[in-house]
Amino acid sequence: MDKNYDNDEEKPGGVTKSGEILSAGLGADAKATVSRRHFLRTSSIAAAGLALAACAPAAPAAPAAEAAPAPGGISGKEGVLWGLEYDPHVEAYNRLAGLFKEKTGASLVVEPQGWPLQTKLISALAAGTQPDVVCAMGKVLAPLHMAKALMPLKESVFNFNKVNPDTDFIGDGIGAYSWDGDIYGIPTEVNQCGSMVNVPVDDIEKLGLTKDFPPGNGKTMFDSYDQLFEIAEKLKIEKDGKVERWGLTSKGWDAQSYLGIVRSILAKDGMDWWDNVGKKFNINSDAGIKAMQLFAETPVKMGIETELDQNSVDACLAGKAAIGRGNGSPTVQGRENGFNYYLVAAPKTGPDMPSYVGEAGWGFIAPKTAKNPEIAIEFLRYMCTIDGQRGFSAIYGGICPAWKGLVGDFKHFKDSDPNSPNVKLVEVFISVLLPLTKFYGEGFGYAADIDKGAGETMSEVRLGKLTAAEGAKQLQEKYEAGYKQYLSDLKAVT
Repeated sequence: MDKNYDNDEEKPGGVTKSGEILSAGLGADAKATVSRRHFLRTSSIAAAGLALAACAPAAPAAPAAEAAPAPGGISGKEGVLWGLEYDPHVEAYNRLAGLFKEKTGASLVVEPQGWPLQTKLISALAAGTQPDVVCAMGKVLAPLHMAKALMPLKESVFNFNKVNPDTDFIGDGIGAYSWDGDIYGIPTEVNQCGSMVNVPVDDIEKLGLTKDFPPGNGKTMFDSYDQLFEIAEKLKIEKDGKVERWGLTSKGWDAQSYLGIVRSILAKDGMDWWDNVGKKFNINSDAGIKAMQLFAETPVKMGIETELDQNSVDACLAGKAAIGRGNGSPTVQGRENGFNYYLVAAPKTGPDMPSYVGEAGWGFIAPKTAKNPEIAIEFLRYMCTIDGQRGFSAIYGGICPAWKGLVGDFKHFKDSDPNSPNVKLVEVFISVLLPLTKFYGEGFGYAADIDKGAGETMSEVRLGKLTAAEGAKQLQEKYEAGYKQYLSDLKAVT
């Protein structure tokens, strides 16, 4: 893989250079989400005003839990599974298809698809060529939810399996598939961006400062942004007045990182970046301005960060920056590139613990009009078990699971040594980050607009084109425009 789609939100995070680093199991680049406009523009539904519910074939109801066939009832039958056309994903799909066949006798033909899957799915639904199950990111499903195109799963899967989504899953996974009171997917990943900082521990040791900063001081979280900026300043390298290595880079996954700071500041007042009751954003506010200062403006003014032409993962692994915020990949992949990174949680903004924003990750959904709904339901039920979850969590050599029962279980890891980078990474995820993380929320519109708007605005602030106050105002306006368009689209299908 040699392509880099850092600055194109309509390209697949799974096949970017940073996506190649998904071998660490750290999800797609937050900026690699299809925009709402691209979705509507390329979908054959657009010409019909997104009226999928009206023009698609009549959707059979998802099989009722009590009436669903036993696994033996689908033996010998064949269904179709769509997923990302990316080698680690395809390997995982084929592994799951094999495990599913062993359990049920039913076959799933894996048909990998290029990004964006959700666009292809809605086009296939209109054409009547839809698959039975799809591996998709929950955060991009708003158009499909609006069109009521997906099977609701509370009764047919979660209740049938006697699984409590609130206690049997961890982190923000369930939130990514929740919509208007039901759950429409089985999450297999949890938040893997925005809340973590990759710290080059060997470089800190060379400075004789190991005991002064995390993780060497025994802490798994920075006490403050001042502490983060202090060590970043010490790690910056200049020669003859030219910066050879920046102390910090936070580019990429900007929305999750920034909104997590906003959420943390507002939490003390019982508020959030998006008020789903009052239907308003809280970005153009003291909290939004302060968060933009901490995330983008102040480190540039200090001379420890700049606007780079690549995301934090690629910049760190290229030796262009010492500390990388946004995605934990350097902690694992760094060892292959001569770096010794360790994962540390993003800083506090005050005396209280942070409240991070998560984008979750991949999981499995099924269209209401699946050609083989009984196979779809049985597969989703299988993915709602520890065996199915373990089958997916072996991807990239082993990732942080969405299933609580896999916490502390590293048998699915390629390297299950308790001191391996992957295991250490997952331990920090589970013990520190996930308890403090919840999904963006719902009702605000399209996650693609949220991600894209944040990425664009943060770049302008880092470049000095906008002050933090101007950036907060601009981002509020971007979000309000996206929400207005969302309401217009929603009206078209209801």
